[in-house]
Amino acid sequence: MNLGLLLGTLGAGIGLAAGLAFNVRLARALGTPLAATLVNFVVGGVLLALLWLAGVGREGPAHLPPLWMLTGGLLGATYVTLNLIGAARLGVGVGTVAATLGQLLVALALPALGWLGQAQRLPSAAEGLSALLLLAAVALLAGDRQRAAGRPR
Repeated sequence: MNLGLLLGTLGAGIGLAAGLAFNVRLARALGTPLAATLVNFVVGGVLLALLWLAGVGREGPAHLPPLWMLTGGLLGATYVTLNLIGAARLGVGVGTVAATLGQLLVALALPALGWLGQAQRLPSAAEGLSALLLLAAVALLAGDRQRAAGRPR
């Protein structure tokens, strides 16, 4: 199992939860959620353009899709990209649960630490148990995927 890919997929979940907290603060600073969303996607677009210029995904499409299909890109290019890369190599189950675990860990840590404008409060026992169960799910799914990859077909 590629630990780097697993950690990258976990990072996608961490980024999603942290991104929401950052965007709430950004919306407060800019005075509107629409402006914060625009800034978020401009920054993401610049990142994707830099990756393309660096040679990642240089091949172009065979034809342009209908315009309505482009709306999916507005929903979070970085999250989708990291999660798809991880899921393609680790399996959808591992990728999804690892991203969810990352989201949960950050969602618990931000208020526990009082970071990013969150009211400070410690996680409940149920929240801690949920994180442990998700961690176990990631380990079980990753181990199963690794065993399946070693079996002859």
